[in-house]
Amino acid sequence: MANTTHSSQNPPLNSVLAKDVMSTSLLAAHESWTVAELAQFLVSNGITGAPVLDDDEHLVGVVSVTDVTRFASMGEDVRDDRGRHGYYTDSLDFNSPLDYLEDASESDMETTTVADIMTPSVFDVTSTTNIEDVAREMVSNGIHRVFVRDESRIVGVVSALDILKLVTH
Repeated sequence: MANTTHSSQNPPLNSVLAKDVMSTSLLAAHESWTVAELAQFLVSNGITGAPVLDDDEHLVGVVSVTDVTRFASMGEDVRDDRGRHGYYTDSLDFNSPLDYLEDASESDMETTTVADIMTPSVFDVTSTTNIEDVAREMVSNGIHRVFVRDESRIVGVVSALDILKLVTH
């Protein structure tokens, strides 16, 4: 039987830091945007979700097509259903957020803000958190990505794919 183990030149995971593998090209939504503005932002940038920042650029939540869909189906009642962290765990197989809003009332779309529909649960690590700990955070919370902060500012994101790339190279 052939030996299936191989020597890797990758450094031990506990010596690799979040800042070494994180993506720094993040597009963020603002908590004061209307749902209509958010949908246009997501479509224009070809993304399914984004971190949400306040006026001081502090991370206050995450918002996704899932949140837009819930808003379109629930209207203002969506505020009571924001506890789950679907941004992190939902499938990436989405229609355009604009498709979901066809049935939403125009007045709701112009008065409901990102802060009203976002998921306030934020999973984050510091830029000096080692990748083993990042992976543990993802596994223990059933999530696919964590945001990376330096002090109170978001500076990047580490996804499960980033960790897989590290392990396989």
